[in-house]
Amino acid sequence: MLKIAAKDLENFVVDLFEAAGASGKEAKIVAGHLVDATLAGVYSHGVIRVPQYVKAMQTGQVKLNTTPRIHLETESTAVVDGGNGFGQVVCSEAMTLAIGKSLDKGIAAVTVHNCFHSGRIASYTKMAAERGLIAIVMVNAGGAYQSVVPFGGLARRLATNPVSIAAPSEDGRAIAFDIASSVAPEGKVRDYYERGKPVPPGWLIDSKGRATTDPKDFYDSGGALLPLGGSAGYKGFGLAFMIDILAGALSGAGCCRPDVPKPTEGLLMIVIDVKRFVSMTTYYKQVSALVEHVKSCPPAPGYQEVFVPGELELEEENLRRREGIPLDEKIWRAIQETATSAGLNGKVKEWAANETPR
Repeated sequence: MLKIAAKDLENFVVDLFEAAGASGKEAKIVAGHLVDATLAGVYSHGVIRVPQYVKAMQTGQVKLNTTPRIHLETESTAVVDGGNGFGQVVCSEAMTLAIGKSLDKGIAAVTVHNCFHSGRIASYTKMAAERGLIAIVMVNAGGAYQSVVPFGGLARRLATNPVSIAAPSEDGRAIAFDIASSVAPEGKVRDYYERGKPVPPGWLIDSKGRATTDPKDFYDSGGALLPLGGSAGYKGFGLAFMIDILAGALSGAGCCRPDVPKPTEGLLMIVIDVKRFVSMTTYYKQVSALVEHVKSCPPAPGYQEVFVPGELELEEENLRRREGIPLDEKIWRAIQETATSAGLNGKVKEWAANETPR
C-alpha cells in the first residue's frame, strides 16, 4: 500500500485524461470528482475507475468535448440531454441549473438522460447543501448494468440504483447520505475483485442462488448482488424498483427490460430552498438538536461513537488530505499501465522514481 498526496494524484489523472483526448475542462472536473470520492473513502467511485474511463474514451463509449442540451424546460423543471458526455460534467451542470431554479421558485426538479457514468452522486447533493438547500438525487443506468437480483429471485433484473440526500447544517458542512439500493455498489465488488480479495458475506449469490464471497462468481460466472436489507431485502428491492421509475422512466433514459440497452445514465435531481418553508434559524436549531441527540447515544460494543450521515466520510477526507491517499499497489499499477498506453510513459517513469509520494 502506498500513499499519494491528493493534489499529485489529481494532476496525474488530469494529464492522463487529457492524453486520452478529454478537454482540459472535462479532465479537471472528472479527475477532481474521482479523487474527491477516493479522499472520502468511496473507492468504488474513485480513481479505481480511471482505466475504465480511459477505455471508454478510446472506444467512443463516452463522447468527448460535448455540451449538454436542455430540450424541455419550465421555470422550475428541466430535462437535460447529456449528449453521451462525461456524467460528472453533465450532472454538475444539471445540478447548477436545479440550484438556480430552486432559489428562484422554491423547489426544482431536473432530469438527466444520455450521459456516461455519473460517479458518486453525493457530490451533486452536496453542491446544493453547501448553498443552504436540501437536495435529493437518484440514478439508474437506463435499463443497463443489471446486476441485482430482485427479492425472492435468482437472476439479475435491476441495477444498483443509488440515492443521495444532503441537507445543510449550521457549521456549513453538508449532512450527506448516499447509498446503493443493493447491499453494496458494483464498484465495491470491483474493488475487491481487482485486489483479489473476497467480499464480505451477504453481498453476493452465485448463478445457482448460493451465498458466495468470491467476486469472480459475480464477474465471471453469472452471480448477482443482493438487494439491501438481508432478510428484509424486499425493502432494498422496492427502493431500487421505484428509483428505476423515477430516474429511468421520468427522465426518458428507460427502465430495466429484457433487451439490455447500451449503458446510459438516467437521473432525477430535486432541490428544495429551505427558506420557502421555514426560517433558516429554526431549521438550523432543529437540525443541530437532532445531531446532538443522536450523537449522545451510547456506542454499542465494538464502536467508539455514533456518526451521523456524511461524518465518517468527512473525517476520512480530512485525514487523507493530511497524510495522503492510500492506494492498493495493484490498482496503482493498473492506472500506471493505462497512462503508459495513453502515451504518458515519461510521466509514469517520473512517478516510479517517487513511489513513496505524499
